[in-house]
Amino acid sequence: MKLPHDKFCILPWVSLETSPIGTVRPCCLAEDEIVDELGNKYRLISTDLQQVQNSKYMQDLRQSFLNGEQPNTCQKCWNEESSGRTSKRMHTLDRLKHVIVDTDWSADAKPLMFIDFKLGNICNLKCRICGSWSSSQFAAEEIKFSGKDNVHYQMLKDGAWPRENQTFWDNLAPLMHDVRYMEFTGGEPFMIQEHFDLLQRLVDTGVAENVEIHYNTNGTHYPEQGEDIWKHFKTVEVAFSIDDIEKRFEYQRANAQWSDVQKNIQKFRLLRHRWNNIQLQVCSTVNVYNILYLEDLACWIDQQDFDFIYWNMLHEAKHLSVFCIPEKLKKLAIQKLNQAQVSNFHQNQFQQIIDCMINGNSLDGVDLLLDINRLDTRRNQNLYTDHSELAEAIGYAM
Repeated sequence: MKLPHDKFCILPWVSLETSPIGTVRPCCLAEDEIVDELGNKYRLISTDLQQVQNSKYMQDLRQSFLNGEQPNTCQKCWNEESSGRTSKRMHTLDRLKHVIVDTDWSADAKPLMFIDFKLGNICNLKCRICGSWSSSQFAAEEIKFSGKDNVHYQMLKDGAWPRENQTFWDNLAPLMHDVRYMEFTGGEPFMIQEHFDLLQRLVDTGVAENVEIHYNTNGTHYPEQGEDIWKHFKTVEVAFSIDDIEKRFEYQRANAQWSDVQKNIQKFRLLRHRWNNIQLQVCSTVNVYNILYLEDLACWIDQQDFDFIYWNMLHEAKHLSVFCIPEKLKKLAIQKLNQAQVSNFHQNQFQQIIDCMINGNSLDGVDLLLDINRLDTRRNQNLYTDHSELAEAIGYAM
């Protein structure tokens, strides 16, 4: 694939992300949602992906890359690349190089080959690094404690867009002949029936064999109906979002049972044994809650026989991101990561995580403590119980 320059990103040409609340972005890491010429966000309750892809906003973004610029909306990728990490931009270039052969780059869109589907915010968990935009359970908790007249109630309503706009699915149908790669993330995709309906249509129309699927799942579900559908697709990647293990996992991902996740991973291993198009992955999101415990997580990962391992960096909210980690915690985390007894692969990843912390701007930890105490009170939990080292490092009061 011939590119105009080494900071070029193909995503604005071939991809869009549908957000859980029905807005659209060029990709999942873009800072800004796509807007029309009046500055209003496009919403999938009333528009379609082709209109968004051909919008002036996207034309301008593509032209910015052609001009050799580094758009501000792509700052998360630039930050990761400055720390030596493989960014979303770089990963996608590698991921799609075998399906993109056209090297004539203009400001016009190419066929939509990659769609990052977040089909609403239905989810059974209320993870501490998540929020109402991606979790109906999180939104329900917020509404319980603060009432319906707030942004969380609106997000809960907005998350229903895939079930309220049938026109979206009708307009999507003609695009499916060009699509080669689809991601399904959260909410929890295995709880969202509309995505299985979409996949079945691809099977029925004979398109499935050309399409690769990627899931990010919290691991608490094993959808039996998927077995008869997935076997028709070129590749099905199932990436488990596992940020910690055992009791720490359950604390960070409220409503989850660690034993259930382990049983479901084993079911998927058996499915992989039966069908050679199944790949199992782990996506571990590095954040304040797990930064002191990554050695334990890495050792568990190495026992699972995953086909691919990805250490993901949390960017938002900033008080939960290791880019903004408080100084005392940063020093302790660097010490522990440097001393971790892990494989060379994990050592290299840990060094990049250290670089992210060093290159970041530390916050004072006040918002972090407020957030932890707020959720601990609501959920009758205590950070100190299973995260004592973290609690002491941030000055958490028992």
